[in-house]
Amino acid sequence: MANRARSPKTGTVVTQVGSRGTLTLPAEVRRALGIQEGTVLIVRVEGSRIVLQPAAVVPVELYTDERIAEFEESAAMTPEELSQARARWKQGR
Repeated sequence: MANRARSPKTGTVVTQVGSRGTLTLPAEVRRALGIQEGTVLIVRVEGSRIVLQPAAVVPVELYTDERIAEFEESAAMTPEELSQARARWKQGR
C-alpha cells in the first residue's frame, strides 16, 4: 500500500511508486476525473512531469473475408446504375 500525504495549502496529494512501478491514484482524484477500474490512460512526459490523461477508446470491428464480400455485394451497381453514374461524373467535370 502506498503512503500518501496531503498538503493542506495546495490540495496536492503525494503518493509513492510501488516496487513494480505501480501507482495508486487517490480516490478523490479518480472521482474528480471519472476514472474507474479499467479506464485507459495516456501517459506522456512533459519535461520533468508525468502527465496522465483519460483516453477516448473507440472499439474497432475486424471483418472476415466473408463479411467484406457481403459489403462488396450490397454496394455493387447494376450496369444501368454504373452508366448513369458515369454520365453524371462526365457532366460534372
